[in-house]
Amino acid sequence: MSQMQQVEQQLRDLILGLEIAPGERLTERWIEARFDASRTPIRAALLRLETEGLVGRDGRGWTVAPINLVELEQVSVYREAVEVAAVRLTCALPDRGGFEGGLEE
Repeated sequence: MSQMQQVEQQLRDLILGLEIAPGERLTERWIEARFDASRTPIRAALLRLETEGLVGRDGRGWTVAPINLVELEQVSVYREAVEVAAVRLTCALPDRGGFEGGLEE
């Protein structure tokens, strides 16, 4: 795994785990010190995270994207629709011996 990929994954984990709060400023110097990485891989990682909507440019630095509750609710509605459709399709399949071992908890 390249240094850029490592920084990208570590930052993604911190952001999604809310260890770096939404709206918090990130500087390349802080990332450099935190992950012992050079600036070029850091910039590349931040650009990739920007395309995912996890960070945005804030003048001379970067900011962790805020949590959008409306968007989160829409994702939840879409997820439920997909899961219900998947269950219906599965139930419509011909019986092939049933579930082996039952449902896992």
